[in-house]
Amino acid sequence: MTTPIETLKRQTRGIQMSFSTIIRFRRELLAHWPRLTIALICTLGYTAMRLAEPWPLKFIFDNVLVNQPLVTPSPWVNETIGTDRMRILYTAAGALLLFALFRGIFYYFQSVLTSYVGQEVVIRIRRQLFAHLQRLSLRFHNESSTGDLLTRLTGDINNLRQLLAASLLSLISEGILLISFLVVMFVMNWRLALLAVITMPVIFVLVTFYSSRIRQASRKQRRREGELASRMHENLSGIHVVQLFARERHEDAQLRGLNKRSLRAGLKSTKLEGKMNQGIEISVAIGMALTLCFGATEVIAGRLSAGGLLVFVTYMQSFYRPIRRLSRVAERASKAASCVDRITDILDEESEIKDGTVRAPRFRGEIAFSNVCFRYRNDLPVLNDIDLTIATGQTVALVGPSGAGKSTLASMVSRLYDPTAGTVSIDGTDIRDFTLTSLRDNVSVVPQDGVLFGGTIRANIAYGRLDATDAEITEAAIAANIHDFVMTLPEGYDTVISERGVSLSGGQQQRIAIARALIKDAPIVLLDEPTTGLDSRSEGLVMEALERLLEGRTAIVIAHRLGTIRRASLIVVIDDGQIVESGTHAELLARGGGYCAFHDLQYPSTSGPNEDTVRPPDGVIRFGRASA
Repeated sequence: MTTPIETLKRQTRGIQMSFSTIIRFRRELLAHWPRLTIALICTLGYTAMRLAEPWPLKFIFDNVLVNQPLVTPSPWVNETIGTDRMRILYTAAGALLLFALFRGIFYYFQSVLTSYVGQEVVIRIRRQLFAHLQRLSLRFHNESSTGDLLTRLTGDINNLRQLLAASLLSLISEGILLISFLVVMFVMNWRLALLAVITMPVIFVLVTFYSSRIRQASRKQRRREGELASRMHENLSGIHVVQLFARERHEDAQLRGLNKRSLRAGLKSTKLEGKMNQGIEISVAIGMALTLCFGATEVIAGRLSAGGLLVFVTYMQSFYRPIRRLSRVAERASKAASCVDRITDILDEESEIKDGTVRAPRFRGEIAFSNVCFRYRNDLPVLNDIDLTIATGQTVALVGPSGAGKSTLASMVSRLYDPTAGTVSIDGTDIRDFTLTSLRDNVSVVPQDGVLFGGTIRANIAYGRLDATDAEITEAAIAANIHDFVMTLPEGYDTVISERGVSLSGGQQQRIAIARALIKDAPIVLLDEPTTGLDSRSEGLVMEALERLLEGRTAIVIAHRLGTIRRASLIVVIDDGQIVESGTHAELLARGGGYCAFHDLQYPSTSGPNEDTVRPPDGVIRFGRASA
């Protein structure tokens, strides 16, 4: 169980974290210095109004009710209203209204401006974080959890927003208010001020005693809510299984149990907060009673007026509010400390892929891998001394078992990975010299599962070239054999597809991805298992579209289904990170090596090296030969 000392240390760290967060993002904050300056002025004005508010009560009590003569530093005020009790009353009442009015105005602008700055800073940080994530290497993303990165972009950023707003608003406002109250109270009567300060340790002990328990209860409640959300997500994701097994009532019962656990955890937190507030209120009441008793003796002794005692008691009541709020800020900051660290960890992460300085022209398409080696962090080598030259317009197929390094090798062309040794060059220039944008503008990719985005079909095709016209989009769709299907949809190209295109079949997704690659019109094409999981009819349509895509372009095709690549200009067999065989389909069959064995597993009814005896499935790509 957390001790009060540990809680004090955590709250101290929380205050330090608030200041550290402000310092860490000072550039983003200083970009809004005009609003922050106005907010600071409003904070000072709000504090001044809070300090001035009790004083009209003093004049009403001393000079109206008790009928003491009004004595102020201004002779004009003394002569004008000093002898008229009603004038004093009306003036004091009017001052009360003015103070309340200005206090509300100052607080409104203070809150709005600080909240606006906090929101703007967080939006800017979220943009920076998202932009930075997009530019980190594929290795980083493969080693990171997508869910964790999304949490940093959403939940952690929201906690940072709350921390910034709380830091800007509470640390400045409540800190100034607390110091101002202390100064005025000691100026008014240092004996009463000491008595008021002596009660602070009691409140501190209560806050530290309960805050750790409240935090534990809140954490348990969030954990229960997480279990509840997870269960509902599982249920909705597998709703077809629930309905097929008729387990609706069972799931209802499971949800009721989780709801009750969440309710109990929430009630425990609420009860602890109630007990803490009750203890604080009793402590304040005891301190108030002691102050009133001692203050009354000061009034009797003539060292303090009755109205002055009233003002002091009002200050004392207001004095404890900043302490509670600063304590809550410290708690929130300590909870948000890990969120800030998680955000800054990403922002401080440097991409392994360094941008070049040369803008790449439109490539002819000759690709050369020279002594290329690659390994993941603290892992065994993935590629070893790869030497491969792909001529302009040539189609090269990469074949081999899963994990052999085929996708890694192809990914190096667009610099999703950089080799740990050796070079990759296009048209005789090391691709690391080119800017990433200009390099990738020269490469089209058709991934294995299409990878579409939630949005219209038109937007998904135009993703290959954002300035594409409707006519160009339609032309690409026709070439990709997807136009006829699109026209059967009620909204045509404006039909909205679901996230990752799951509302479409695999073949439809692939053909839209091919249209996206066609409209980009890049001289180099990368295909990663383009027909995996497709039926014969869909495969035939995809193959026909791919044949149009590859015409006149340099291509690297990754395939396990040998029937799709038997007419490639060159087939390269990769195993254990090395090139073990290369040649045409017929040459590799004639050698009787690993490619031949792999071929026999897929087509056990065929025999011999003669290409004409091979019976691949319908719709085989007719790959082009290398250009002269």
